[in-house]
Amino acid sequence: MTAAASSAPSGGGDVGTWADATPAEVRAALAPESAAEFDRQWRAALARAADTYDLAVVHQCLDAWRRVARVTDVAGGAEGYRAMLDDAAARASGSTTPPAVSWHEVRAGLGL
Repeated sequence: MTAAASSAPSGGGDVGTWADATPAEVRAALAPESAAEFDRQWRAALARAADTYDLAVVHQCLDAWRRVARVTDVAGGAEGYRAMLDDAAARASGSTTPPAVSWHEVRAGLGL
């Protein structure tokens, strides 16, 4: 089973969360197009940390991508994540369709 197929990364945090996911676990859960952006941002954060001797930017980058990994996981993987982004874009443009599930069901699925 891959990290994308599981409900949480194997090495991290409480069940159902991504709070302690490693960079490799986060990257493995992402859609390929997201993984490419993760790689770019991760390398930039590492370079900045090397220049400033401050790991805060690395932690901020990883925390942001952990959220993307969790949403990708909850959405059912890369295809579900893409569908969610397409739906959000359609709603932003005004061409909306009724949601497949209620907001309460989405929140419950995210554990909120």
